[in-house]
Amino acid sequence: MSRIIPLVILVLFSTNSYSTANHSQLELDFGKPGDAAKVTRIIKLTQVDNMFLPAEVKVTEGETVRFVVKNGGDHKHELLIGSMADLKKAANMRRMYPDKEHTEAHLLQLEPGEQKELVWQFTTVGAIDFACPLPGHFKKMRGKIIVEKK
Repeated sequence: MSRIIPLVILVLFSTNSYSTANHSQLELDFGKPGDAAKVTRIIKLTQVDNMFLPAEVKVTEGETVRFVVKNGGDHKHELLIGSMADLKKAANMRRMYPDKEHTEAHLLQLEPGEQKELVWQFTTVGAIDFACPLPGHFKKMRGKIIVEKK
């Protein structure tokens, strides 16, 4: 068992299933990077040092949304969307390896006062989670995106 853990860590760091040179070709279970020309709605999210405002948003299947995310807190924050299992993995990796760089297409990294945008097309009905996976942030800084049927 003690040999398996280093092997798993090596595999995790040698591959990045979400990273690709061309993010526009990437499609995940919960959608894909959206075409900015096809944005149907802008959703504003504010990060404070212990929560997202709002913590729940609703979109429609197939909709392309521009998230405008503002870090209104005093600390660096991230917005990562995905399944709760994937978000927990990301939070664990950031806790174990805080200096590793992350470049997922469905990730924003914001310094205090900074604002960034993420354009995403939601292709699957259901609930998608989002969170700040940074150490000490993950337990409180979470939210949900509800994707409703067209």
